[in-house]
Amino acid sequence: MGEHGGDRGEAAEPVRPVGRLLDVAQAREVTAGLREAMDDVRRTVAVLAARVRDAHAARVWIPLGFVSWESYCTKEFGISRAQAYRLLDVARALDAIQTAVVRFGEGSLGCSGFLAIDAGSLLCWSLAVPTG
Repeated sequence: MGEHGGDRGEAAEPVRPVGRLLDVAQAREVTAGLREAMDDVRRTVAVLAARVRDAHAARVWIPLGFVSWESYCTKEFGISRAQAYRLLDVARALDAIQTAVVRFGEGSLGCSGFLAIDAGSLLCWSLAVPTG
């Protein structure tokens, strides 16, 4: 995809000002590159979270001979117990958000909006929104 490293194997070379401000076109190019990278990260995190959730639910560590989720994640991926459970929290939060958005779109959730309180919690507020 152009100069933003669309080929997933290569990193885009950022525009680097040399002692001067970028012009508008360069600033827009940098902004577009950032937006694209952020979108890529969001998609990747969503896929990772879903796979982590599914692996944990399937207890994949047991047939592989690990005594725990923690030991599996440490040995297979080099991450700590806290990081392993943080990934599960992300998966749960994404599931909760997706469920709330679907229910809101169907009209079965009488909320006028959502506020993310933390990674796993959403606050729904209502201003007398009809639900059907």
